Amino acid sequence: MYKPLILSLSIIILSSGSAFAATTINDMQACQGYLDFVDNKLDDLKETYSAGDLNTIRTGLVNYNQYIQQTIITPGLLEFTGNDAQKASETQLQIDAYKTHISERLKQKYQDDKMVVDYAVVLNDCAKKAMPEENVLQELKTALELIVSLAKQG
Repeated sequence: MYKPLILSLSIIILSSGSAFAATTINDMQACQGYLDFVDNKLDDLKETYSAGDLNTIRTGLVNYNQYIQQTIITPGLLEFTGNDAQKASETQLQIDAYKTHISERLKQKYQDDKMVVDYAVVLNDCAKKAMPEENVLQELKTALELIVSLAKQG
């Protein structure tokens, strides 16, 4: 059951970055909302999983979230607003509100204190849209594989 997912996670590394040229801010703000949700969910899982595993996952998620912000969202907002930093900042506030909305909806959907394979699947799809540089990619891949492994444990 999990072999296709693991294969998919492995394919991330083999994919070409050119497929991500048209990555949009809208796509990535949704991914950031999901990243925020899973990152916050890790706090609820302290009693279920080891601190080391949770820290490994968090490192991958946080660094990928920073990559999205620094290479897609911030430059995209500046381009969209004609390099008007004030307008870009105001638009960022709207994006932050949307990310919070996504995270809150996911919190309602996933109320159990356990890791779920869905987390890895969605974040893997995000990585297909915007593949980070190699070191962040490796951290993300490790995090996603660990999510799948922990989800399989129940």
